[in-house]
Amino acid sequence: MKKLIAVLILMFSGAGLWLHHEDYFPVVEPAVRALVAGGNYASRDPGSETRLLFCGTGSPSRNPARSGPCLALIAGGKLYLFDAGEGAIGRLHEFEAPVLRLEKIFLTHLHSDHISGVAEVLHNTWLYGRQHPVALVGPPGTEEVLNGIRAVYHEDLTERMHVLAQDGVDPAIAFSEAVEVTVDDQDAVVVVDKPGLKIEAFRVNHPAWHYAYGYKIQVANKIVVVSGDTTYSENLLKHARGADLLIHEALNTRMMKVAGATLAESGSGISESRIEDIAKVHTSTSALAELAAETDISHLLLTHLIPPIPDIYPARAAFISTMDQKFRGELTVAYDGLWVDL
Repeated sequence: MKKLIAVLILMFSGAGLWLHHEDYFPVVEPAVRALVAGGNYASRDPGSETRLLFCGTGSPSRNPARSGPCLALIAGGKLYLFDAGEGAIGRLHEFEAPVLRLEKIFLTHLHSDHISGVAEVLHNTWLYGRQHPVALVGPPGTEEVLNGIRAVYHEDLTERMHVLAQDGVDPAIAFSEAVEVTVDDQDAVVVVDKPGLKIEAFRVNHPAWHYAYGYKIQVANKIVVVSGDTTYSENLLKHARGADLLIHEALNTRMMKVAGATLAESGSGISESRIEDIAKVHTSTSALAELAAETDISHLLLTHLIPPIPDIYPARAAFISTMDQKFRGELTVAYDGLWVDL
């Protein structure tokens, strides 16, 4: 699709040498049709595919290569999201996820960088054809988040229904349902249990957040564990044992010290001590390597990278430097657009 659009752009550019402006439409029309037709992936039935898409691997620090935290699971013909940070809907479209098959969004916790894209994911999928409700599942406070989104978009929905009502579009399903999950002990709470798919929420240790969750996914005879934001967590260790894949946040201490010193020198108002405080509530690459070795997993996949490094080999290699001294399994640094088959 991208190659087709590039070819068409070149055609238009060349056509500009000999066409007058009133003659452009016949040349532009095929591109318009191609762009619209290319959007059909949004509603396609993914069938028996079982895949993960990393639709956001960054952190609150803006980086054009890495959007806010977002992980998509395609299973049983449905799309499930784990967090939806800034830029989530754009990345889902860019990487051709079947967004109109969205079924649920699971929140690990309510930090802004994990929820700032929720409204547009819900609104955009509804506006472009989603005809079923989507549940926003998360810790206590999730209902308040969704109520806030409803309030912000109230005028938008009211105006749009002047046009869309004739098509039978239901505004009630745009921001339909919040499901709050309370996990008060070391056990997991089942949030999805259907043939071929089971998802459980469990507590992790993200200091200052009483309710911060990881998720354990059992699908396609595989077990995938998603950490959410956490320091080294004994409870995560418990739930990750025996998993086929551990998807975990990661902070590179050395890089963060450089970032802190640079910000302090720039007069940004962000001190090195704030950077140190941030580091205390996440898992360093060194601690993560130890945890992964203890779980005896075969594949560790790093996401929500702090700081959000460029997606180039030297940066990835530097980020995970020395981790292989403790963890001997497969080690992958995720990037926006990474697909993993299960």
